[in-house]
Amino acid sequence: MKKTKIVAVAAATLMAATAVGALAGCGGDPAYTISVFLLANNHESKFYDSYFEHLEEEFAAEGLNYEIKASYEQEANYYDKLDTMITRDEAPDIFYVRPNELLQYQASIVSLQSYLDGEGKDIIEVDKVNQMALDMYRFNPTTGVLGNPSDEIYAFPKDLSTQQLGYNKTLLSKFEKEIKDAGLELPWEKDFTKGTYTWEQYKQMCTVIANSSNKGQTEYACDVPSIEVLSHSFKDAQNDGSLIDLSGGRANGKVTSIAEGTPLQKAIKYQAELVDCGAANYKGATYANFTAGRVCFYGLIGSWEVADYNDHLGAGNWGVMPWPTVSGGTDWEGVITSAGYVVSKSCVNNAENPAKGDIAKRIAISFMSSYAQNLLVKEEQISLPLLTDMASSYRDPANDTIYSPSTRGYFLDVVSGSHGFTPAEYSTYDSVWLNELDSALELVWNEGKGAALAKYNSTDWNTVQTRMQEQYDRTKSN
Repeated sequence: MKKTKIVAVAAATLMAATAVGALAGCGGDPAYTISVFLLANNHESKFYDSYFEHLEEEFAAEGLNYEIKASYEQEANYYDKLDTMITRDEAPDIFYVRPNELLQYQASIVSLQSYLDGEGKDIIEVDKVNQMALDMYRFNPTTGVLGNPSDEIYAFPKDLSTQQLGYNKTLLSKFEKEIKDAGLELPWEKDFTKGTYTWEQYKQMCTVIANSSNKGQTEYACDVPSIEVLSHSFKDAQNDGSLIDLSGGRANGKVTSIAEGTPLQKAIKYQAELVDCGAANYKGATYANFTAGRVCFYGLIGSWEVADYNDHLGAGNWGVMPWPTVSGGTDWEGVITSAGYVVSKSCVNNAENPAKGDIAKRIAISFMSSYAQNLLVKEEQISLPLLTDMASSYRDPANDTIYSPSTRGYFLDVVSGSHGFTPAEYSTYDSVWLNELDSALELVWNEGKGAALAKYNSTDWNTVQTRMQEQYDRTKSN
């Protein structure tokens, strides 16, 4: 990796604060260690290792003798290990959070607002950072409110991301005749500026694939769309499809109704119909199967996993598309997600090295620098542009040889806000209340073809809603 200096910020102050330790470590072991614990896939881990090496060289050039000791975990183990560290009073100096997790870890982290307003301006151009990304990590510890633009920031975002509906072009091409005989267009032939597929067309296409005599094997799968995406797409004048209403404040949050005719009820029924007619196979539509080339439509194409998809499928053999809608209009919506970095109180309050907290903050904020963002977006392809001046170049079809997939503009449509929403869990202390819904949905899906609708009809959804509310009420005051 080209070693390009990010910034020399307040070097005199930091050197003065660490002079004794730096001299003691000169020519030997580092005087101080910054511990970093992150949730990362394989491509992200490789990026972090290289990037942290670059930062260490930058520190050394300024006379700051610091080692960045990083460790990574996949989703399945990350939070268990983080919670264990914090319970043992061994919180990492920097760690990864999603926006709602500011609430869970507030006792262990510090506000980063003063750093953003002060030395941080020498590292990043704040005006170029997507304001939505910054605001997602604003938090008021007194009121418990998240996302208020007037509150202080508690994490520095690395990105805005999305998990979009994607397709395997190579695999779908095997069913071209059957799809076109059904009067449907292939995704790469459809003009999505004029309209999306309808949900009925998606179900029809998945059914055609499932029933095709040309499929050759039963493992070709189509995905069951996200319940939250579906609910938003069924929105009406009374209900925008959100899974929880926080308009009366978090303490008065109300889980959305699953009564007949509501967006959520329609969404649940659609999922049941999709499984019941044999069109979708949620167990087969997994990340592993998609990257292995066995899934036609996959609803969890993470924008941070572009490099992985390219490795497995080839850059030109897959793409993303707008989510279908009820009417086939252009008002589709996808989920906006994000990753951010917090700095622990134990790091900032380090008695041996008072400057350690500022070094950690400098590392955390540096991911929003132009240098880091170019690496993340262009060289590594594990992030969408967080800086507004990078978006047009990223979207431009003339740069298809640099960025992928060729349909990547739909990622940007989501995170720009014009086609996106933040998931309900980002506004609540704990997503345990959503587990009640997920468990009920999985019981329907598990019934499979020919039986899912019967299970849907026999489920007491009012009771599911009541249990969701009870679970939410147990955690809302935290």
